[in-house]
Amino acid sequence: MNTKARPVNSLAGLALTVLRVLLGFFWLAQQTWKPPPTFGCPSGGFCFWLDQEIQHPLIPLFADFLRTVIRPNAIASGWFTLLVEVAIGLALIFGVFTRLGALVATLWSVNLLIGLAAVPGESPWYYLAIIVVNLLFVVIGASGQISVDRARHQRT
Repeated sequence: MNTKARPVNSLAGLALTVLRVLLGFFWLAQQTWKPPPTFGCPSGGFCFWLDQEIQHPLIPLFADFLRTVIRPNAIASGWFTLLVEVAIGLALIFGVFTRLGALVATLWSVNLLIGLAAVPGESPWYYLAIIVVNLLFVVIGASGQISVDRARHQRT
């Protein structure tokens, strides 16, 4: 298997770079509606959406977990969410540990799908689309794109 990084010399590589960077900015933008240190709690932002997931469960066991573990610890969960989503965003924007960032983003998106698919006004297709786009970068990484991963592989 050839581990040498391919040069970014194609329209496809540039398009994938733009898509990956935009996806990274999407993850960073999630902080705008749940800003620390309160994350909009007790009744807005992060807590509002937790309450929506609890009231409209796709999987009742998941809602029970949210009700008993996450909601009582909403501020700690908000900080964890902030760290995860910022790490995902930065990994994708800079193309550093791209596959790992995309894998975490895919799993986080599955969590969003399970939690929000049954909430009135939310579309499961939105979350499925996010899963698919994140999964794309799990599969291809930053291959042939402008990224830290590519630069790191060119040195070795």
